[in-house]
Amino acid sequence: MMKKIRLLLEYGTYPVWLYAEDGGIIDTRLPDELRNDTELDARFSDLQRRYHALFINNEIEFSYVGFKSSDEEAAFNTDMLDAIRELKEKLDGKYEIVDDISHTCK
Repeated sequence: MMKKIRLLLEYGTYPVWLYAEDGGIIDTRLPDELRNDTELDARFSDLQRRYHALFINNEIEFSYVGFKSSDEEAAFNTDMLDAIRELKEKLDGKYEIVDDISHTCK
């Protein structure tokens, strides 16, 4: 059975989810083969930060507020799709990749 990566945007987590061969979650981070790729890690970390900024999370409420403009949303989507493409290219079939992000990027 092939190891699996799931690409998923969830508040409070890194968007790259690693799964063990038995299906259990290992962690939310880049796989070992890319652990030293500081540029790709920085790209996903920035995307995570930008995604978190779309929410209000305080003692009173947790709610989605969204992008401030369509340009901001378009830039986020472009950057996310570029990071996903780079991750897939660098892993070159070593993992089953479940992409739950790209379909939401317009």
